[in-house]
Amino acid sequence: MMIQLAATAQPFNCLPTMLSDYARRMHPLLERVPRLQLLAVFESAGRLGSFTKAASELGITQPAVSRHIRDLERSTGVALFSRSANRVRLSADGEMLLGVVQQALAGVNDHLRSSPRSPRTFLLAANPGFAQQWLVPHLDRLQSALDDVDLWLRLFDRNQELEDDAFDAAIHLTPVSQTPTGTRLLFSEVVVPVASPECAASLSIGPDSQPEDLFDLPKLHLDNRDRHWLDWTGWFAAHGRSWSPTTARLSYNNYALVMNDAIAGRGIALAWRGLVDSTLDSGGLVSVGPDAHNPVNAYQLIPAPSASPEIVERVARWLDEVRNTPLPHRCI
Repeated sequence: MMIQLAATAQPFNCLPTMLSDYARRMHPLLERVPRLQLLAVFESAGRLGSFTKAASELGITQPAVSRHIRDLERSTGVALFSRSANRVRLSADGEMLLGVVQQALAGVNDHLRSSPRSPRTFLLAANPGFAQQWLVPHLDRLQSALDDVDLWLRLFDRNQELEDDAFDAAIHLTPVSQTPTGTRLLFSEVVVPVASPECAASLSIGPDSQPEDLFDLPKLHLDNRDRHWLDWTGWFAAHGRSWSPTTARLSYNNYALVMNDAIAGRGIALAWRGLVDSTLDSGGLVSVGPDAHNPVNAYQLIPAPSASPEIVERVARWLDEVRNTPLPHRCI
């Protein structure tokens, strides 16, 4: 059945009434706060008590957080923070609004969690690095393996994003000893330092370089807060060397960003075997030191308690097939 919409001419003097009716249909909050993102930024900054920490949590810059807070204060006409030298504190009005916003967000989250998805859907969670190298190149095959089940792919960067259990299965780098029944091990954590060929040549390092050769060289750091990933200090410790940064460092909150800057020649990065292999094979990156094996962690397929065992088994079989299929040569 086709539905056709017919335009009906309206007298010009009816326009104010039409606009008034439209305004009444819009939620008043959207008239006062035109972008609800401002409330999300405010919640993070208020909860953490820091614009810098909020920026790190949200993956935006600190000036962007400040701008969002100013926009919210301007649109509401309320001073939400008191500001002093290098410090911000919630005002009394800000504390009251924070409680209201958190209660509202919790209510929305509770409703979404309690709303059952269609039994014909399967939500698979994975971090961006794994998704880009394993899932995206083979999505057609995964959908075929799931047959009549719709696939939803959810990307996450931090462990806390999985705490609401709003997924059917997650592919996650996590301690082997802390996984539930039904977990499938994909591959153990093996970390290798990498650099672009040009960067490696300029620094006179390569596959045979020793850990001490990398002590004073420029490194790219992956923010490992709320993550189990091995960092540079852990990589050196795995080889019996003690190292800690002696200067201020730039940390990235996303593995793909680290790899992109490594390929661009901006420094040495730690990369994970199983994720970086195709880029090494294609010559986009070269190893510049020995692997570090961390038997404590592994990439694993972790099912949710409510997930269909039969569908999880399909995903597990598909992952086994992908593991035995050469990945396309591509940069991360």
